[in-house]
Amino acid sequence: MREQGSIHDLDDYLQTRNFAALDGLRAVAVFLVFGFHFGGPSWDKFSGWLGVHAFFVLSGFLITTLLLRERDATGTVSLRAFYIRRAARILPLYFLVYLLVLGLSFVAQGAAWQQMKAATPYYLTLLNELADFAPLQMTWTLGVEWKYYLLWPAVFALFGSTCASRFGTAACGLALLAAVWMTGAHPSWFSPWHYLGMLVGSMVAIAMHSRRTFGWMRIFMTQAAALAVGLALVAVHRKSLAISAWIGQPQLIAIYVLLVGMLLPALVANTWLRRVLSSRFLLFVGRRSYAMYLVQYLAAQAVIGMSPATVAGPLLLFASFGVALVASDFLYRRFEKPITDWGQQRARATGQQARALPAAPGGAASA
Repeated sequence: MREQGSIHDLDDYLQTRNFAALDGLRAVAVFLVFGFHFGGPSWDKFSGWLGVHAFFVLSGFLITTLLLRERDATGTVSLRAFYIRRAARILPLYFLVYLLVLGLSFVAQGAAWQQMKAATPYYLTLLNELADFAPLQMTWTLGVEWKYYLLWPAVFALFGSTCASRFGTAACGLALLAAVWMTGAHPSWFSPWHYLGMLVGSMVAIAMHSRRTFGWMRIFMTQAAALAVGLALVAVHRKSLAISAWIGQPQLIAIYVLLVGMLLPALVANTWLRRVLSSRFLLFVGRRSYAMYLVQYLAAQAVIGMSPATVAGPLLLFASFGVALVASDFLYRRFEKPITDWGQQRARATGQQARALPAAPGGAASA
């Protein structure tokens, strides 16, 4: 396996183990989320909350790419190895931050403590999206992702032996989501459009893995496509409020995740956008984005604690982003990465991965 360079054909793509620009995209997405939460009214028009759906697309693409390459390398998919990798990647840091927030809420007492007590049964069972408002409300995305992680790999292991069956399975998933979405035949707490991004990412991974469909994806691997799709995403962010008012928020999400999915081929090809998103700073941020996502409100509270007059706006945005980046760098180097590496080693030790498999291309998103 080689690091990413110039990808000319499917063989180059399959031999590439590090799609650095995906970390760069993750860095942009986490900044958008910070902007939405702390940027104040001037940032509302950019709808930075859409950044979490970029994370969803990346998650679907990355985990499906790993599943596809594992099947090629070993002839099968080890669900045990998959869940060891995912659990090591997501859960230790999540529970560390949870315990920290729980402890701080207990010390502070008041509303925060009551909210955390009420939300704890959901937080401990990864049903985060069902919890009422609490200091870790943003972890609703983990509840959504974890359910996809539980279902999709198992379905893939059963029905993903050929390209046609993979597309058929994903298409059935899309059809089911669309039916539930359009008929409204779902409980109020279930939002089918939250799973759309991961399914789109999985379908892009499937298309990029087959010789025939890889040829179809070449149209998105050009300089012109990178520019067009990139500008379209900027336009969607800039006009998101108007689009949402016109066609509805779920439809806005659908447009957004489709555009992010169309962008992915340009980020694994030799385009100008790949080079921009592979810059050292964006890689640094992107690889720490999961920790940054988890500690964002702690960082903001630290900034406000040091300067009580600080309100939502550019100052709070950039200050909390900086504090979160410093804290996340420590967590990444001393806690997150060692445990993730241990999980990779344990997954390989299951005996189902006899040949070398790629490390998660660009890492594995969890926000």
